[in-house]
Amino acid sequence: MTNQHLSVEQRFHLEAAFREIDGCDNIEQLRSLTKQIITAQENEKAFAREAIVQIRKEMEAAAQHRFGFNWGQS
Repeated sequence: MTNQHLSVEQRFHLEAAFREIDGCDNIEQLRSLTKQIITAQENEKAFAREAIVQIRKEMEAAAQHRFGFNWGQS
C-alpha cells in the first residue's frame, strides 16, 4: 500500500501511523486519529498548491525580467 516514491523517513512515519491504527480498539480514538490524518493530508496538499503558485510567479517574473515579456498586461 506504500508508494515507492516516498523517502525512508516518510515510509517510517507511514508505518508508525499504520501500527497505531492497527493497535487501536477505541472507536473514538480511531475517529480522532483518522480526522488528524485527513487534516494533515489536506494541509499538505494546500501547502504544495501554494508553493506551485509561488514558484510559477517567480518563474514568470524571472522570464519577464530576462526576456522583456509582459505577461498579463495589455
